[in-house]
Amino acid sequence: MLRGLYGAAAGMLTQQQRQEMLTNNMANASTPGYKADQASIRSFPEMLLQARNANSIGGNSYQIGSLSTGTYMQEATPNFRQGAILETGNGTDFALLDGVLPEGENGERPMLFFSVQEDDGSVRYTRNGQFAVSDSGQLVTTEGHPVLNTAGATIQVEDEQFLVNDEGVVTSSAGANLGQLGIAYAEDAQALVKEGSGLLRSEEELPASAFDYQIKQRFVEQSNVDSNQTMTDMMSAMRSFEANQKVLQAYDQSLDKAVNEVGRIG
Repeated sequence: MLRGLYGAAAGMLTQQQRQEMLTNNMANASTPGYKADQASIRSFPEMLLQARNANSIGGNSYQIGSLSTGTYMQEATPNFRQGAILETGNGTDFALLDGVLPEGENGERPMLFFSVQEDDGSVRYTRNGQFAVSDSGQLVTTEGHPVLNTAGATIQVEDEQFLVNDEGVVTSSAGANLGQLGIAYAEDAQALVKEGSGLLRSEEELPASAFDYQIKQRFVEQSNVDSNQTMTDMMSAMRSFEANQKVLQAYDQSLDKAVNEVGRIG
């Protein structure tokens, strides 16, 4: 009976974690460049039950069958499918359009990212091209992280009157070359770690992209969260949680009777 309690509790915990992940997806449905997380749910190893007859010669045993020991959420993996492109009219907004990229050795499609600088000088990566100009004239993310060029240096634009062509080359209103946006290439995007604020971390610095891409100024890539599907998944997770909860309550009531009624001496 206690095994049933553990299995139901594991199911409740799994659906709670899945619900938290889906809630975070829904909260970022309007965040530019956000990549929705997907849950990988696994089951614990099954147990093979055997019964032993102590009264028989040699204590013969026979198999009863397998017993599931519950489920758990192994990980949340981002879906790096490109989101829809929205025209904003804002000169500091950029959409990164992937070209034809070959599949990696793992069969996954690689991804391209903008390169930005963290406070400690390390490099982070993002698909959120909603940028701004800082008080010092640097091109930065909305969180204040400097955007890097192909040489790994910050980009000084002075004001918002600048242009960016399809290759990401930044020019001033007077026609001066201010550098080229640094676009990094990740062969295995699933190896990147989300850090919040749309930033991703890599254990090793990603190489510059050698593949074709296009930068669209005054456009931004939207979140790839499917709101309707996410709401459906949230309802499914809640129903699964409630089903496991009822199983847990049934086991609790059975234990209560076993302890307080069946075992009572009249």
